[in-house]
Amino acid sequence: MLTNMPQLMAQFDGQLTQYMLNAAAFNPGGIALNSDMNVHLHFREQWTGFENAPSTFNLQANMPVRMGEKVNGIGLLMVNESIGLFKTQWFQAQYAHKFKLWQGTLSAGVQGGLLQQNFDASGIYIPSGDGFSQSDASIPDGDLEGMIPDVSLGLWYTRGPWYAGLSCSHIIGGKLKLNPEESTEEEDVASMRVSQTIYFTGGYNISLKNPLFTLQPSFLLKSDFVAWQADLSAILHYNKQFWGGVDWRPGSDLGFLVGMNFEFGLSIGYSFDVSMQQATGSHEVMIGYRKKIDTSKINKQQKSIRLL
Repeated sequence: MLTNMPQLMAQFDGQLTQYMLNAAAFNPGGIALNSDMNVHLHFREQWTGFENAPSTFNLQANMPVRMGEKVNGIGLLMVNESIGLFKTQWFQAQYAHKFKLWQGTLSAGVQGGLLQQNFDASGIYIPSGDGFSQSDASIPDGDLEGMIPDVSLGLWYTRGPWYAGLSCSHIIGGKLKLNPEESTEEEDVASMRVSQTIYFTGGYNISLKNPLFTLQPSFLLKSDFVAWQADLSAILHYNKQFWGGVDWRPGSDLGFLVGMNFEFGLSIGYSFDVSMQQATGSHEVMIGYRKKIDTSKINKQQKSIRLL
């Protein structure tokens, strides 16, 4: 075991500017918010032009299911995150139980599965010169990988034109041990800490004087208990078909969003973030699909207010 190797640090939860279009990407309570089967794919390239810049692939599918007299929700989430020499993947199942509360609907969700971390140790840069050795035995070579169980919890409340959500990812947390691929040794080459992340979000649909337009301000606060980040957004919807808006990350980015709903259930969104810290921007594409299911058995009061 390389006892003098420091604990590695990596980013486990990627950035999504179009967070308001897919609550289930970060909150298991946010699944089955309408009577449709919903599929969302997000692909994000951050800081375009920088080598080993962060990239995110997020695929989520969910639908309502009848359980006796109640309608709850099930879903699947698959994520692939890359940043620097790290790659994080997880595939998890989601379930949300729905309750009537204070003239609204409370959705309590849980998701669970496996989280896998890969680290390309061959990409570690070792300076040349006195005091440095290109063959330092304390520095691993090749690919390292590790896997742990992972659980997230979330609450989502909807009442009339507004919603709010609170969730925590990586509840188990703890140390993730990394070893060379196909290693049979019991000793660990390196380890990293998996940190919990708290998400708090909310939004409101404002009906304007012109009935074709609806304004939706929203926010997302997240923290890993060391640092925090905020997204403040405003989206203008036109005729339930087109939307455009802005997203501001104080001290970090200013994002611009556009999108369109098609009659056959397809929706496409795009956002571009102008960085206040880097001399480049970030691109994000969202593709969504909604398909009507047996609505005669679904509680028609469950209606999504996130994407009109």
